[in-house]
Amino acid sequence: MSFLSLVLLAFAMSTDAFAAAVGKGASLHKPRFLDALRTGLIFGVIEAITPVIGWFIGQAAASFAEEWDHWIAFTLLLLLGVHMI
Repeated sequence: MSFLSLVLLAFAMSTDAFAAAVGKGASLHKPRFLDALRTGLIFGVIEAITPVIGWFIGQAAASFAEEWDHWIAFTLLLLLGVHMI
């Protein structure tokens, strides 16, 4: 995944979280516009930052997991399949 596609994905996720959080902020007991907006901004920013942090961690861990990546994927898919059965 390129960095540009990651940033676009993070932006899309943050707008979704922003909209949901503004709705939640607006449903407070005595909502004020700034409270709803602040809640939305906090959740939106966090949702935008987490994929970027994960991308950097993945880039750092790629050299360690490169030799075993197929076995890791096999094990995760096997456990998921067993759990579904």
